[in-house]
Amino acid sequence: MSININGYSLSNSSGLTLGTAGTIINSSGLLTVPNLPAMFGAQTNYGGIHNQYPWQVNSTSVNVNSNWNGTVFTCPVAGLYCMSLQFLFSGGYEGGGSGYFGPVKNGTLQYFTYSNCSVDYWDGTNFTTLIPCSAGDTLSWAVNVAPAPVGGAAGAYGSNHNGATIWLIG
Repeated sequence: MSININGYSLSNSSGLTLGTAGTIINSSGLLTVPNLPAMFGAQTNYGGIHNQYPWQVNSTSVNVNSNWNGTVFTCPVAGLYCMSLQFLFSGGYEGGGSGYFGPVKNGTLQYFTYSNCSVDYWDGTNFTTLIPCSAGDTLSWAVNVAPAPVGGAAGAYGSNHNGATIWLIG
């Protein structure tokens, strides 16, 4: 089956390269794209409160193309990446803590958010953002430790009460 695009005929299944991603026309004439780089996981083996950079994810259920190494995601291609980190934030069992966290690109904090646990010692929190990257850029998170601002003794609960995602969206 051949496909005509502006006078160009595409008629085999050997593939068509668009940018750095190989797009294949399969035997049914459908366009297919390779798996897009993505990761999802959690920190599961550290009980208690943690201030970390880079935030460690030791249990991944998704690691498409193996771009995540446990602490850093290496962007295989240029594009727009979505990053999200959610967890229980705590100021300690006596309360009174606060803290900052955010996404880090190539060792530099991109943005940050603040969580205040002065009333309740647990606070569910989430930060999601889009970051343009070049091939080879690295992505990670900082939780209440440089390169994020530092504010108080608060930190993320590191025993399966968190989730981290990174994926290429375009």
